[in-house]
Amino acid sequence: MNNRENMLNVALDMFSKRGYKAVSVRDICGKLKLKESALYYHFKNKQALLDALYQRILDLIESMRSSFDQAFAMITSVGMEEMKMVSVSFLKDYFCNSHVSKFISMLTIERLSDAKAYRIYRKLVYDMPLEQCDKVFKLMVQKRIVKAAGQENYSKIYCSIIFNAYNEHVFGKTASTRAVEKAVAQVNQEIEAFYKLIRI
Repeated sequence: MNNRENMLNVALDMFSKRGYKAVSVRDICGKLKLKESALYYHFKNKQALLDALYQRILDLIESMRSSFDQAFAMITSVGMEEMKMVSVSFLKDYFCNSHVSKFISMLTIERLSDAKAYRIYRKLVYDMPLEQCDKVFKLMVQKRIVKAAGQENYSKIYCSIIFNAYNEHVFGKTASTRAVEKAVAQVNQEIEAFYKLIRI
């Protein structure tokens, strides 16, 4: 792995444990056993390093969204198993993604004292997932896959199922295989109940 990737990975790991403000460029370079000039070769400053970490998540979200939208455009029905599969993928590929989970941990530390960190936290944890789910459920109503009545609450309920399972079993803990399995089991159970309520 090249120095730039090492810097990003080590910085994110340190930020997730201590917060962005508590970690200095010197701390990061000390962990890597590099001179500070090595980091400045790749990044203008610590903020540029943070921006690169954030951009990785935005790129991941766009890639996931694009892939899902293309696949969803071709379907005419969604069964319970398909909804459970998509929900588990959302949990594992987004919230349980190591990079995303560590970034959210960092934002959790910073958001109480930093308004910008709070806005980014809301965007990644609530706003962007809700926006995507709103779009999907509207299409599902149009395709007569789910009931129109109550659709204004579908996204909130759906996203809360995913986030609550992540928060209960994975967030702030070592994301062991067992922890993820517990989160997946919870998502499957609750999505099954949710699907039975909204299907036509």
